[in-house]
Order: sequence, then C-alpha cells, then structure tokens
Amino acid sequence: MSTERKRNRIVIALVGLWVVFTVTLAGWWLVFGLRQLALLNRLNLEGAADLHRHYQMLLWEGGILIVSLIGGGLALFYYARREQRRHAQVEEFFAAFTHDAKTALASLCLQAESLREDFANAEPSPLLDRLLSDTLRLQLQLENSLFLVNLTRGAFFLEPISLSDRVDMLRHHWPALLITQSGDGVIMADARALESVLTNLVQNSVTHGQATEVGVSVKRSGDGRLSLRVSDNGHGFHGDLNRLGKLFVRHTRGSGSGVGLYIVRQLVKRMNGTINFTDASPSGFLAEMDFPNAGTSDSIRPERASYEATVAGRR
Repeated sequence: MSTERKRNRIVIALVGLWVVFTVTLAGWWLVFGLRQLALLNRLNLEGAADLHRHYQMLLWEGGILIVSLIGGGLALFYYARREQRRHAQVEEFFAAFTHDAKTALASLCLQAESLREDFANAEPSPLLDRLLSDTLRLQLQLENSLFLVNLTRGAFFLEPISLSDRVDMLRHHWPALLITQSGDGVIMADARALESVLTNLVQNSVTHGQATEVGVSVKRSGDGRLSLRVSDNGHGFHGDLNRLGKLFVRHTRGSGSGVGLYIVRQLVKRMNGTINFTDASPSGFLAEMDFPNAGTSDSIRPERASYEATVAGRR
C-alpha cells in the first residue's frame, strides 16, 4: 500500500473517530441530564411540577445536538473524500501532462544535438548552444515536476550503479563545463533518481553559482558506505544553509524557487542516503552525500585521472 493511500485512510479514520467521540459525548450528556431530571421528579422537590417542561426541552435540545453532530461528521467525511479524489485527479493529470511534454522535449533535444553534430566542424553557434541549454533546463524542470508529484507514491528501484557512468552523462549534457572526477564506486540507487540528483546539483552550480568547474569526489566511508562530494568554483551560497532544500523558499531576489534542491534532498533520502549542503566560499558550493555501497572491496579503484573538457566559449 502506498504512503498516499495510507495517509488518506488515516484522515478518514480520524474523521470517523471524531464523529463517534462527539456523538458519544453528546449522548452521554443527554442521558445524564434526563436521569438527573428523573431523580428530581422522584424526590418531589419544590417546583417539580414544572420538570416535565424541562424534560421535553432537554430531550429536544440533546436530540438536535446529536443530529447536528452526525450531519456535520457526514459532511466532513464527504468533503474529505471529495478533496482526496480531486487531489488524485490533479496529480494524475499533471503527471500525464508532464510525461507528454517531456517526450516532446526529448525529441526536440535530440534534434538540437543532431544539429550540433552536423555543424561540429563549423563555427560555434551561440544560438544553437543557447537552444541546447534552454532545452536541458526545461527538461530538468519537467523532470523535477514529475518527481514532485510522485514523491509520496512513486516506486524506487534500487540497483548497483557506477558513478563514473553518471558523471560521463553530465559531461555529455554540459560539454562546455569542466567536470573532473576523483575516485569511483558502485552504489545502490535508483538510476533515474540519481541522474536527477546530479543534474540538479550541476544545474544549480551553473545557473546560480556561475561556476565554470565542477568536481566530483568519491570516497569510502568507515561504515562501508560511499561518500560522494559535488563541489564547484562558483560564487557559493550566502544565506541560511538550514533553509536550503526547503520548498518554495527564496533566499535572494534572484534565487530560484528551491524546487531543485528540495527534490535532491527528498530523492537522496528515498535512496537511503544522506546529504548536507556547505558554503565553501570563496571556492564555491559543496554538496556532501552518503550512499550504500553496492560494490566489493575492489569497487573503489585508484584515483581516476581527471577529465578535462576544454572548449572555446567555456562558461
């Protein structure tokens, strides 16, 4: 059973408990009041002849109160169920729309990359580079939106993944960016989620830090896990680090909405990892992650030679 379905059932159960508790309390109050009036009537106290009118008034007021509580509980149950169905429909629509848009955007990205390969020997085209950059940024935003919708109910498939393969994919997406790697390893992660984590971190470095270099360092920690560090030479972060990764929090006027780093935090957590953000100013921004190690003792190879991509017009 998914987390979202469990949450919906808990909400319905709480509504039911509230109705049962309030109706039971009102019924107990009514029965207690009627018994007190009956006791006074038996004792034949002064003014007991007027108790019949009070008895009828208490009976009517108690009955109306109980009926009102039951009606309010049923209305609350109805609106809770309707809101849950509406929320599910919105999520399904948004997921379908995002998936279709992502498919069309992937086709556009492939065509743009084909144009770049066709004109590889020609003069650099700033318009084509901008098209590829904007396409990648829009594709990442759609991917984040899809993850944001499915975070609570999406299924993760954890498998052994080589980090060097993911870094090579980053170099393919940012050919003008210098991306170096030291160390390597195999971690247990979801391939699509790990790609989104690394892509968001690099996009954050390029867009907000104006970085021209990104370094990826892999080391084995003492408990058999792998430590993954992603750093850059950008402007760094000047603000409250504890608020980084919170949804829709703008730290400065020109900062983003926080969706990217929020997705990074949530995805790393879902893959049984941990992450910390550090301002490494003046040397840039640093993200430190920790993942389960899927390799053997030989999975950490000697330090890998740095890969340097130097092209004209490098950011």
